[in-house]
Amino acid sequence: MNIMNKINLVGKAVKEQLLTVEKILEDNNIENSLEIITDEEILIKYIPPKAIEKKIKIKIKSLNNNWHIILNKE
Repeated sequence: MNIMNKINLVGKAVKEQLLTVEKILEDNNIENSLEIITDEEILIKYIPPKAIEKKIKIKIKSLNNNWHIILNKE
């Protein structure tokens, strides 16, 4: 899988992370793949239903105590 863009949200406030992710999903400008890296578990609960609504494929994995959320446009 070729990840085109990465957004590292590790260490940012939860509210800032949620607002960033919300903007990404609302704009729906995912051309290829987008990887979001976070240390907040709430995002792995928030993103999947929102991504499904927007017809965006999602893959989540844990690596080095961080969550890697990969979004692909269907």
